Amino acid sequence: MTDPKSGTISWEEVRALIAARVPQGVIERLSPVPAAELGHLRAPLRKLRAELSRELSSGDTTRYCAAYDQLAALQFAGIHSAATAAQALEWLTTRPLLDITWPLPGGGSTNPDHHVLLTALLSPHRDQAFHRELAVRLAEWMPARGRHDRWLITHGLAVWSGAEVPVTDGYVIGWLREGDSIRYPYHREIGEWFALRGLREPVPHHDTLLSWLRAQPRLAEFVRRLFEVPDVGTEFTDPYAARFGPDNEWPKALTALAGEGVLDRAELIDLCLGKLLRGDRPGNLRGFLQLYAALALDSEEVLARARDHVRLAADGAPTAAKAAQAALVPVDDRLSAGVFTELTATVLARPEKTLATTQLSRAAAALRRDPATADGLLPAVGVAFAHPAPAVQERALRLAAQHLSGVAPATAEAVRSAAAALGPALRPESHRLLAIRAPGMAEAAEPHAAEPLVSQVALPAAPAGPLDLAERLAALTADRVPDPGEFEVVLAALVTEHHRDAAALHAALAPLTAGRRDEPITVWQAHRLEEALGCLLDALTGRGHPAARHAAEMLEWPAHLRSPGTIPVLRVLEAAARIGQAPVPLLLATPTAADGAVDPAVFTERLAAHRDAGAVPWPADLAQSLLRLPPHASAAARSAAAELGCELPADTPPPTPDAFHIQVPGQVERAAPYGVLDTIVRIAPFVRTPEPAPEGVTGLLHALPDPAEAGLFVGMMGPRPGLLAQLPWVAPWHPETVAAHGLPSLVSQTNSSGHHVLNPWLPRLAEVPGEPAAVYHLALVYGLTAARAENRTVALDALLVLNARGRFRPEVLGQWIAALWRLTAAKPNRFLPVLADAARSGAGRPVWEVLAALISVLATEEPGVRGLADALALAAECAAADGIRTALPALDALTVSTAPRRVRTEAARLARILAS
Repeated sequence: MTDPKSGTISWEEVRALIAARVPQGVIERLSPVPAAELGHLRAPLRKLRAELSRELSSGDTTRYCAAYDQLAALQFAGIHSAATAAQALEWLTTRPLLDITWPLPGGGSTNPDHHVLLTALLSPHRDQAFHRELAVRLAEWMPARGRHDRWLITHGLAVWSGAEVPVTDGYVIGWLREGDSIRYPYHREIGEWFALRGLREPVPHHDTLLSWLRAQPRLAEFVRRLFEVPDVGTEFTDPYAARFGPDNEWPKALTALAGEGVLDRAELIDLCLGKLLRGDRPGNLRGFLQLYAALALDSEEVLARARDHVRLAADGAPTAAKAAQAALVPVDDRLSAGVFTELTATVLARPEKTLATTQLSRAAAALRRDPATADGLLPAVGVAFAHPAPAVQERALRLAAQHLSGVAPATAEAVRSAAAALGPALRPESHRLLAIRAPGMAEAAEPHAAEPLVSQVALPAAPAGPLDLAERLAALTADRVPDPGEFEVVLAALVTEHHRDAAALHAALAPLTAGRRDEPITVWQAHRLEEALGCLLDALTGRGHPAARHAAEMLEWPAHLRSPGTIPVLRVLEAAARIGQAPVPLLLATPTAADGAVDPAVFTERLAAHRDAGAVPWPADLAQSLLRLPPHASAAARSAAAELGCELPADTPPPTPDAFHIQVPGQVERAAPYGVLDTIVRIAPFVRTPEPAPEGVTGLLHALPDPAEAGLFVGMMGPRPGLLAQLPWVAPWHPETVAAHGLPSLVSQTNSSGHHVLNPWLPRLAEVPGEPAAVYHLALVYGLTAARAENRTVALDALLVLNARGRFRPEVLGQWIAALWRLTAAKPNRFLPVLADAARSGAGRPVWEVLAALISVLATEEPGVRGLADALALAAECAAADGIRTALPALDALTVSTAPRRVRTEAARLARILAS
C-alpha cells in the first residue's frame, strides 16, 4: 500500500511483506523505488531487526522459527532502503543475517543466492561511486574463512564498478577459491554472468586455472599475498585438482607462469623459501613444499640461495628441512667448506634420525673427497654425539674415529670432549676408539638413588560459608576437568549448608541462576556433570528440575551404554531430587583422603549423624560410600546401615577380570560408533556379567565394557574428561575393575591423532589404595602408545606415580607391550621415547626390567620386529647408567646371523654391558 498523502510506500505495507517471509516479495516491491524515497523505513527496520534478534534469543522454539523466517526479507528491505554504502554494509554483515536460509513461497527453505543479492545491490538507482565504495568496504570486512558467496558479491561489485579493492586476507582466499572453481564446466565467472544477462560485453571463458591466471590484471600482486595469508597452503593441496590435469593445480600453474615470464621466477622462488623459513602448521606447509618441488630449482639457483637452504635445513619443519637438504646434495662439492660444515652441525643438532644419517653419509663422502677438511668438519660431526638416536651416535663415533688421527691436537681434543654426550652404552666403545681415558668403574656403575615415595595430597578445604561455596560451585561448573576432591567437597558442602541454613544458601546461590535457561534439560544434557550440578542448583533455589526422572532413565539405559563414569552424576541428581523432600545432615560418601577412600570410623560417625537427625541415607550416596570403604570394613558398615532402615545395594564385590582375549577388526559383532575402535587389533578383558546382575549404582560398576561395544563410553560419555577424572574415586579399592571401565577410552586414543581428550584418570588410579594388577598395566600400555603426545605424557606420570608407590610391576608391563607390539597395536616410536623419559626421571632399573621382559618375549617369537634394535639400545643405556650386571639368555637368539644386522649389533653391545 502507498501512502495517498505522500506517495511513498508505507511502513505497514513493508512490515506485511516481511511478515510474509518470502524475500522476492520485498525485492519486487522495493527495487523500483530509489533509496532516497525509502528513508522513512530505515528507523523501523532497525527497530524490527532488534526485536527479531531478541526473539531469536528467547529460547522458545516457536518464537525463534517465526523470527528466523523473516530475516531474509528484512535483509533485502534494509539493503534497498540503505542511503549509503556503510548502511548497506551493515545489512549485509550483521551477525543474525549472515548465512541465513531463505524461505520458499510454498514452504521449506533454500540457501542464499549470491546472484540475487548482487542484483539487489546493483539497483539502477545506485551510482558507480556507491558500488565502488561498497566493494572496498566489503573487501576490508571480509573474514578469511567466510562463505565464498560473500567474496562473489564483493568481486561482482568490483567488476561492475571498476573498483580496485584492497587485497585483504579474506579477499585473497576468495580469489584463490574462485581459481579452484574454474576447472568445473558449469562454472561461470561473474563477468560471464553479467554478459549472459546482457549487462556487459562478452568476456572470454577460461576452463583451466592456468588460463584464468594468465588473464588476471593484478596477478603479481595477488601471488605475493599468497605467501602472507594464513592457510593458503591447504588450498594448494586440493586432492581433487590433479584429476583435472596439471593446468588446474596451483603449484604447477604458478610454476608454468614463471616459466612463461608472466611471473618473476626468482621472486617466486624467494617467496616460497621465505614462507618455508617462517614455518607454519604441517598441513599448510605441505602446499608450499609442493610448490617448491614443482619449481625444481637447478644447481645455480640452489647455489645462489645456499645460505637460505642451510637455514631451512637447520630450523625448518622436518619436511621442509628434508627438502632443503636434498636440494643441496647435487652441489655439495661446490659449497664452501664453511657452509658445508655449518650445514652438517645444524642438521646433526636436529632430533630427526633420517636427516642425521643422511648428513653423516654426506660428511663421510666429503671427508673422502678432501681429507684436509677434517679439522673443520669433525667437530661438526661430534654434534651428533648428543643425538637422541643411539644409531646416529654410533655412526658419528665411528666416522670421527676413522679420521681422528689426521687432525690437529686441538681438534682431536674437542672431539673427545664432545664424546661425553654419548649414551652410557657407547661410552666404553668411545674410550677405545677415541683413546679417551676411562673414568673409575665405581663412578660409572653407581646406580641411581631410589625415588622417595610421593606424599599424599590433602583434600581441598571446605568452603568458608555460603558465599565462598557459591563461588566454588560456579568455578566447578565452568571447569572442563573438575578435580575430584573439589567436586566432592563442594557437593558435600551444598548438602550440609542446605541442612544448616537453607535460606542463606538460597540467597548466596541466587545470582548463579541468572544465566540458566527456563526450559528443562534433556537426559542427554543431564549426563554431563556441569548440567547435573545445574539441576542441583535449581533444586536449591526453588526452580523446577527433572532430576529424578533423568537418573531413573540413565539406570535403564542398555548395558553397552552404561558406565560407572555416571555415578558422580547420579549422586548429584539424587541430591537434586531428594534434598527438598528428604534432606540429610551430610553425605556418607565424601572421601576422607585424597585417594577417594572413606575411613570406616568416620563413616560410623556419619551414620550416627543421620540417626540423630532422623534421616535415612540416600541410596546412591550409601552405595558409593560402601564402594569407598576398605573391603574388610564392608560387613560392619552394611550392618550399621541396615539398622537405619537403609536400602542396601547387593553384597557382591566388583568383578576383577582375570582373563583376556584378542579382538580382530571385522570379527566383533558390534562395532563402536564413528569408526573409532574397529581398525586395530586389541587385547581386552573377557566380559562377564554376574548373575543376577546387581541394580542401581553398584550395577554400573559390575557390567564390564567390551571395547568394541562401549558405544556411549567411547562416543559420548567416555571421552568427557570431567567424568573420566572422577572415575578412579568411584571404587578406589578396586582399581582393576575401574581400569576395565576406562580401557575403551584408552584404546580409542591409540587409533586416532584427532582424539584430543586427555585421560586424567590414569595417574589418579595409580594413587588409590587398591592394588593394581594386569588390567591396569594393560591400560597403562595403551596410554604409553597413544597417538597424541600429551596423552603419552599422562601415561608417563602414571608410571612414575606407580613406581614411587612401590606398586609398579615392570615384568607385567613388558609382557603386555610385547603382546600389543606383535599385534601392531603398540608402536615403538611412541612408547620407547616415553620409557626413555621414565628412565631419565629416576626409574632406570624398573624400565630395564620392562625392556628385559619384552625382549625375552620378542627374541624367540619376533626377532625381526621393527623397532627391536631401538629397544635393545634403550636397555643398554639403562643397564650402563644403573650398573646392571645380570644374565639375559634371550640375547643369544638375537646375535645369530639370521637376525637383522642392527639387532645383532645392539644385542651384542647389551650383552657386553651386562657381562662387564
